[in-house]
Amino acid sequence: MREHPRSVQEAVKQLLSELSDTDKLAIKNTSEDELDKFHLTLGSYIRNEFGMWINNEELLKDCFPEGSKQNPDDASSAIIKA
Repeated sequence: MREHPRSVQEAVKQLLSELSDTDKLAIKNTSEDELDKFHLTLGSYIRNEFGMWINNEELLKDCFPEGSKQNPDDASSAIIKA
């Protein structure tokens, strides 16, 4: 089993290695205001595959370094934006 990413940078690097060029282009061409359309697809993948529901506290905290909200839904959105 692969280790979960522990930072936003590691999560983005892993995603870029896994996504198809078509998917990367779709995300790149989506405005920041419209990135929430990926919440149920890519966001769900991030939450499940990166251990956000099983206490990947390091990644959750890195998504919100100022110490604010630390829930998996908002964290996956932060990773998609990154």
